[in-house]
Amino acid sequence: MAFSAFSWPFRRRGSGSGAGGGSSKSAAAAEEDEELGVTPQLLDFLRTLSPDAFKAATLQLQGGDAEATAGELTSWQERHAVLVLSKAKELSKIRYDLCPRHMKDKQFWRIYFLLAKSYISPYELCAIQKEKLRRMETENGKSKEVITVEVEMQESKGSRVSQPSEVDLESQV
Repeated sequence: MAFSAFSWPFRRRGSGSGAGGGSSKSAAAAEEDEELGVTPQLLDFLRTLSPDAFKAATLQLQGGDAEATAGELTSWQERHAVLVLSKAKELSKIRYDLCPRHMKDKQFWRIYFLLAKSYISPYELCAIQKEKLRRMETENGKSKEVITVEVEMQESKGSRVSQPSEVDLESQV
């Protein structure tokens, strides 16, 4: 193989075409962070958390709402969890310290979402609204397609009935 086949890891960083792509890539990453609710305010809040906060929340939840902590995470929550673990190393350390010795992973994430609720709930609600709109658009899109097909079928049937073909005319003569 030629050396040029391996040139990609050795490219220079700088004012070349790669610099513009990096800025658009970081803009897309910042947009995803915002969409998933991983904001500087949330990251600041996560720096204040400790394993003791999670343990205390576990004790409070055992009083009556323990079943609510056993549910599955939504797809938005899963994406948020992956992103927040990559951005907040403090939370990763707390999770490492607590799971599975002191609590299960599902319980950890339910407690996390309860503790961070005031920071992330507007973003989660926005994601839920977008998903509902997306579903409504696809449902409406399907019904429009069905209506269009039905109308086209009726028009084609009507044109055959109202306008006899040349074969029909010849047979009548």
